[in-house]
Amino acid sequence: MAINITYAGYGVWEKTRDATSEIKKAYASGQRRFLATNDWVGDPAPGERKYLYIVWDGGGFMTSGVVGEDDDRGVNLP
Repeated sequence: MAINITYAGYGVWEKTRDATSEIKKAYASGQRRFLATNDWVGDPAPGERKYLYIVWDGGGFMTSGVVGEDDDRGVNLP
């Protein structure tokens, strides 16, 4: 199933950076599991626990996923 990633952000509260293009590139290259890591857009909030959230359109309905820094489950995209 083809999906369209509409937005991805990484950070906490008002210290969030747009990670959409980085997540889209990784998805296009075959990655399907995404973890919250400073590798996406740097560290927008040093010393604070950050979150990665992804919103995508999966066949006519919007879906989202979120994962916290140091969680190993990740956001799994189809």
